[in-house]
Amino acid sequence: MGDPKAMSDLGATYFQGDELPRDHSTAFAWFERSATAGYTLAFVNLATCYREGLGCPKDERKALECYKVVAEVETDAMELLGEIHMNGDCGVAKDPREGAYWFRRGAEAGSLECSYRWGVCCATGTGAERDFGNAAEAFRFAAER
Repeated sequence: MGDPKAMSDLGATYFQGDELPRDHSTAFAWFERSATAGYTLAFVNLATCYREGLGCPKDERKALECYKVVAEVETDAMELLGEIHMNGDCGVAKDPREGAYWFRRGAEAGSLECSYRWGVCCATGTGAERDFGNAAEAFRFAAER
């Protein structure tokens, strides 16, 4: 069957087009095989393909499903779910509280980007209680790592 991480990495190589010619359809196929084999980061890559219609028909509902499958373990998915809810993308209603929730979860899991985004939520009161102490703590964590 092969190594799921290697499958995802090969997909990423085709997706980016650095070492191999860019081929989103081939990238999508490798991400799909990797996800089927249980590699969680492949679901984030699949979601990106679905969300943008790269290598597959655009399907925001499937993108959202892929993010949700791995949101408990992949901080990239947490960040993207936060962004989706903040902006009202992928067919979901704009919900800053839900967006802030996912940024906080990602920050708690050690994501620098989520920590920064959580800090913005706390500093501006967007989706969270305005709290400059929490904002400073989140910004400090993101800046010092």
